[in-house]
Order: sequence, then C-alpha cells, then structure tokens
Amino acid sequence: MRRQKREGIASKVLTCSVFCASVAGLCLAADQKPEIPAGRQAWTESPYRNFRSARAVLGGRVLVSDESDDPVLPSELAQGIKALQAELHDREGWRTPFADSDPLRIFVARKEAGGVRRLSALSLERGRLVGPSIQIDGSTMSDAEIVSETARLYALATLSAYGAPDRTFLTAAVADYLSAGVRLEQDSEKALLATAAPTLDLGVHFDSLGRFYVEEFARVAGGAFALRTVWEKAAETGQDILPLFLAAYSESTGKAEDQLLLRFAARLYTSIEPEAGPSRIGLFDLQTGALDASNPSAFVLRHRSYLPGVDAPSALRLSWPETGAPAAAIVRYRDVALPPDVIFLASGAVAVIPLAGVARIDWLVAGSTGPAALAAMPVSFESLSGFPYSGLVAHASGGPEGPRVWWTTASHERLAGWAIFREEVQADGRIVRTGPEALPASDHGGEPLQYMFVDPTSSPGTFYRYTVWAVTEDGTLARAFAATLRTLD
Repeated sequence: MRRQKREGIASKVLTCSVFCASVAGLCLAADQKPEIPAGRQAWTESPYRNFRSARAVLGGRVLVSDESDDPVLPSELAQGIKALQAELHDREGWRTPFADSDPLRIFVARKEAGGVRRLSALSLERGRLVGPSIQIDGSTMSDAEIVSETARLYALATLSAYGAPDRTFLTAAVADYLSAGVRLEQDSEKALLATAAPTLDLGVHFDSLGRFYVEEFARVAGGAFALRTVWEKAAETGQDILPLFLAAYSESTGKAEDQLLLRFAARLYTSIEPEAGPSRIGLFDLQTGALDASNPSAFVLRHRSYLPGVDAPSALRLSWPETGAPAAAIVRYRDVALPPDVIFLASGAVAVIPLAGVARIDWLVAGSTGPAALAAMPVSFESLSGFPYSGLVAHASGGPEGPRVWWTTASHERLAGWAIFREEVQADGRIVRTGPEALPASDHGGEPLQYMFVDPTSSPGTFYRYTVWAVTEDGTLARAFAATLRTLD
C-alpha cells in the first residue's frame, strides 16, 4: 500500500547512535528475558526529571508522562498512534506489540535530556514487549515533531516484537518506512549531502536514505504485506532478517539480490541532483581509468559525477569489465524539463552515451553482499564523433500549410528516431511547451536521409521554437538543433 508523503526525497533526521541505544534493550529471541539496561529506568526516575502525572489515552492503552503541562500533546499523540495502528494492524496485518494489560508509557522530557529518542522494554514474551516505554528528549522539539518521532518508535516496537534477528540497518529503515504516513516530512539536506559524496554507505546513512531503499523493495515485491511476510518467517525460523529480505526481492522480481541496491540508487539519483563537486571527475579521468567498476563493500555505492564541457566529444563508448559490479549511469539533460534517463550496466556491457545536450552523468557502482574487491577495475572509455548521426543540416519555414521543419543527415548509428518539442510565446508572455512529437528513424543508417515535420496545429502570426532531439536505441537523447520562426498572418 503506497502511503502519502512516501514518494519524493525527504528524510527524517535521526541519529545512528540513538538507534543503536534504542535497539540494545530489546529482546531478539522469544525465550530470552534480558534486564533493562542500566540508565533507562534511571532516566525516567532521575531527580533531574520532573514528569507530571500520566495521562491515559486510547482507552488507557497508552500513558503519556510529560514534564510540561501541555494540554494538546496527549490528544495529538493519541491521534497519531491511532492512525498508525489502523494502518499497521488493521489494514496491513502486523500484530500488536503490546498487551492490553501492559500499557505503553510515553515519557517526554522538556529540559535537556541528552537527546534521547528511544524505545525500551524489560523483555519480550509471546510476541509482546513487557514494560514498554518510549522516551523522548523533547527540549528542542515541537509537539508535531514529538508525535512524528513517537510514530517511528511505535513502528520500531511493532517490528521488534517479532523477535526477528537483525544486525543491520534494515529494521530501523523499515520502521521509518512504515511510519512515513504519520511522520513529518523534512527537508532533503541530509540526503543531498550523503548522495554528493564519492562513497555512500547505506548502513551509515540509513536514517536519511534507508526508507527509500525499503520503498524500492515494497514497490516491486508486494508492499508492506511482503515485509510482514519476511518478519513472520524470520520469527518462525530464527533466521536473520536481511538474507530473507533479499531472497524475497529476488523471488518476486527474478533479479539478482544486488539489483535492489542498484535500483534504489538509480531512482534516488534521478529524483535529486546533489552537488557534483565532491565526486566530480573529468573526461581525462574517465579516459585514463579513473572510473572503478570493482565491487565495493556490501550496501556501499561508489559515485562519480561527470559534467561534459563545451569541448566534450559527441559521445562516449564505454566497455564495462567482464567481472565488474552492477552499475548505472544517470544521464541528466541541460533542458531541465526533460527527466533523467538511466542506463544499467552489467558485466561485459558495451554502451554508447551521446553527450550533446547532456548536463551531467552520475556513475553508480553498487556493492554486493560479497567481499569488496582488493584491486581497482578501470572502465574503458573511447571518445566518438558523429554519434548518433553525422552531417546534419536543418531548415525551417512558416509556410501556408503551417510551420515546417526539415533536416538531412549524412548517416546515423543506433538511432531509434527523433523527438520534436514546440514552445509557443503566449500573448501574456508565458511560454507553453508541447510535445514531444515522434518521428521514427530509417533503417538505412549508412546513407543520406531527409526528415520533415509539419505542425498543423499552429496559429497564425505566432512565434514558435522547435527543438529536435535524436533518440538512441538505448532511450537516451542527443540535442540536434532548434529553430525559431513566425507563422504567416
């Protein structure tokens, strides 16, 4: 089930160390009953804390203890938890993590309290957390932020109650995903910083990017139902979550497990455009082997950005090493109205990427669950001219039958067709864009050819600009030419 606010790039800023602290007190096996770690009970009972009498909400199943006499927060917490319970338990079938006789206690500190944001429990018995509490340092948080953080920790409690072993970031990322419909949307600053780096470790940046990795799984594997199936199987078998999660992806899609990280990364980098500087390389770098196709560590992305200059060749032909890791090239155009294109690169692949009209290429190499390579594996690049066409000559006129644009080429290679966009200047100064209109390419690419486009929908006495792009067989674009004309009155 797709939740609102789940699309788009926006990340809740959490702290890795806080998550680690929150998980440490939870029982991961149903037959264990660990004591609550030292310091947690002391935190709630500390003489430095001054919690007021607990307020019961949701029929007494939740008790809210606040250091502030805030009349609004308990009802807002009740609404947020109720909405999340309806989503998780009623619609998606996740089991309730708490017994009715053992209410969830929420403690909200209003004086500085070490930035605590954690879930605590005395033990796990028969799929229920015993003595559960959510503890939040709300000294710098609004009520809305407290409700948002409570939703994340409630989702974490739901997952933890299954007792499924997990020594990775995955449980935290899924909790983020499951609670996204209730939680606040944040700006993407942290995601932009992470994706700009030459190396991106998903295990380190799970707080800002983990839920988008989970979204990619849910999009193709069956949503929250598929996630619940993974958690149920882990609870039944005692297997670690991550191998079951990756196996479920592979079984659902027929793709290799390492493709999930690559597909997540490709969707992420087509959605946002981070600063290029930290990972930027030039044409000389590419031609001298600076792009490394070797396998990074598990859940690590190697990222390089190439921004073609005015002296760039018309295209680059690359040869991916036979034992290279799975990778993708994100092609972004100077025309910002055009969405980026993605070229996936497998072992031994040969691809040609035209550069005319291209603003940027982000190269992404995805680490598999195997060991990292010990030596670099350079990718081979070759500059090309005359790709995907050569010898283009263009003409345009505004005749009585309507605007006419025609052009000839001396030859073409791997050309699928042409895309024509029209821009019209309105009376109020606005520019309205339509298209693309498509013209297929001829199969006779080795000989001169002529193409023509006539626009029958034009208006008299109007200025139009027609921009023509060549479309390759891989689906990428190369800007061919633009023509501006005025139609007859």
